[in-house]
Amino acid sequence: MKRHQQRRHWTVMLAEDNDDHALLIQMALERASRIPVEVHRARNGDEAIMMVEELVPDLILLDLKMPGRNGLEVLEAIKGDDEFRRIPVAVLTSSDRDDDIAQSYGLGGNHFITKPENPADLEQSLRSLLKNVEELSGIRRGSGNLEATAVSAVNPGSVALRKFLVWGALVAVVVFLVAFAMSVGVL
Repeated sequence: MKRHQQRRHWTVMLAEDNDDHALLIQMALERASRIPVEVHRARNGDEAIMMVEELVPDLILLDLKMPGRNGLEVLEAIKGDDEFRRIPVAVLTSSDRDDDIAQSYGLGGNHFITKPENPADLEQSLRSLLKNVEELSGIRRGSGNLEATAVSAVNPGSVALRKFLVWGALVAVVVFLVAFAMSVGVL
């Protein structure tokens, strides 16, 4: 078995329409990485999708609010494509809304980073992100000749039976309470 080869550089696709944010992110990426970072910037959602198809980057940093297709639409397109779904996508946005976070993860996003106001915090977040992506990429996935050996201890039939019994018990309690209330004259 070959050992995982060390990464020599990062190819990052940054989808960010704000010039100032893009510059700050690129500078923070370069400081956060111990190896060279090659940043390719898309200024809108449609450009981002085309760029992913051309580059097949190591990492995608994706803003949610962009002209054309928004970040969630771009994320859905990337994660819905068998060829590109393996590319890690970090949503890097000014939003910290729970529904944006939930939608991002629900569509297959791998990370969610709210843009901090302090450049040093952004650099630290990106350093952690790069370390995480590098560690995950070192894990070999599916050689194709392995079989699953684990069997779930939870049988889907037993889950359904348990739900039926819980609902049945609840109905029995309600019927009992109604009958009791009627026998004492409350109803």
